[in-house]
Amino acid sequence: MQNIPLILKPGKVKSSILLVISIGFVALGISLLDRNMLIAILNIMFFGICFIVFLLNLIPGSSYLKIDEKGIEMKNLFRMTFIPWQAVSSFETKWVAFNKLVIFNLNKNLAGEKLKRRQGGFPDTYGMSADKLAELLNEYKAKFDLSA
Repeated sequence: MQNIPLILKPGKVKSSILLVISIGFVALGISLLDRNMLIAILNIMFFGICFIVFLLNLIPGSSYLKIDEKGIEMKNLFRMTFIPWQAVSSFETKWVAFNKLVIFNLNKNLAGEKLKRRQGGFPDTYGMSADKLAELLNEYKAKFDLSA
């Protein structure tokens, strides 16, 4: 088990590749302006927003997963969510649109007002495989969840 708190950061390579792809599609949209203005504008707007999101994700401190004895603090695009160990019943993996992600099942009785859903997921695997991240989170939960 690693040091407490453990802070995992999303991979910069994935965001950088998506950033470059977004730039390419914005350029494609610009080249289409004289042929099909509506499609070109929609293309520029959509991939321009994607570009901004991927650029924000590259800013240090904008996204991370912090694991400590109290629970998990997930920060994504500067928005923070805290999930106490008692609110989670388990961590597992699930395929979502060609990506294997880590999901968590919430203990409905202990989840609290902000976490009313029965399931949640992480937007990234933070440089690990989904299986390894789920295993790591389950180890920390077993160690620190006093309600189990």
